[in-house]
Amino acid sequence: MTFERIADDLRQQIRDGELRPGQLLPTQSQLMQTYKASSLTVQKAIRLLRNEGWVIARQGRGTFVTRSADFEDAFEKVAGDLQQQIYTGTLAPGARLPAREVLAEHYAVPLNVVTNAISLLAGNFLLRYPGELPGDEVYVRDWDDHGFATQLIHGRLVRKIRDGSLARGARVTVDEVVDTIGGDPESADQALTFLALEGRMKKAHQRNGSMAYVVVGGEFGTEVPVVVQPVDESDEASTAPQKEFSAAGVADLAYKLERALERIEELEERVERLEGRGAD
Repeated sequence: MTFERIADDLRQQIRDGELRPGQLLPTQSQLMQTYKASSLTVQKAIRLLRNEGWVIARQGRGTFVTRSADFEDAFEKVAGDLQQQIYTGTLAPGARLPAREVLAEHYAVPLNVVTNAISLLAGNFLLRYPGELPGDEVYVRDWDDHGFATQLIHGRLVRKIRDGSLARGARVTVDEVVDTIGGDPESADQALTFLALEGRMKKAHQRNGSMAYVVVGGEFGTEVPVVVQPVDESDEASTAPQKEFSAAGVADLAYKLERALERIEELEERVERLEGRGAD
């Protein structure tokens, strides 16, 4: 039998309830004997079912009929792992992602899980498509993308705080961040401001008048937060759309707020000086 016919038969068994969600699929040897097929043919049939989302492979345990919860776990695994590869530099800025089929094979998940994970990371300014619409080619964003640079610097600084590379009490400046991690001064400043708002760092004035950031701790929060909210299509039309801000957007607002507060302080100092002269 061809692998398509084997896949059709197993698919029908799942539909009919002969193979129930969470049930272990027969072994490769058993399927070879049942369908009088070669090892390669059976493997291609299982791969097809896996890509379509009918079954899921668990390393060292076998292949199981998919349950609804498996998709959520698999999605979090793929999205989280790709995000960490970007933060650690395994997937460098500007690098092209492997094809969806390759990623699906690597993570042993359906293609739609990979597609959804990529869409999430693209929406959070970590990945990009060359064209206006999602296609087969997907790339990590470049350093010259301001939102991406802010997130990447933020994520890498969080890792340094957590692994002890930046110990409590350590001081860093914008220039040092650019030299050791990369990016531009504005993105580095926004990332540091974001860390200060999270409680991981605090601002400190240096003797030469410049600004530094002191590490306070790394127990708060996670790397750039990723929140996935399910959409209820029945309520979508009646509910007014709410504006959502990405991590980069929050950092940008924080940066502008900091600058506004500094400007206010400067104006207050000028007023005090003017009032002092008037009193004299």
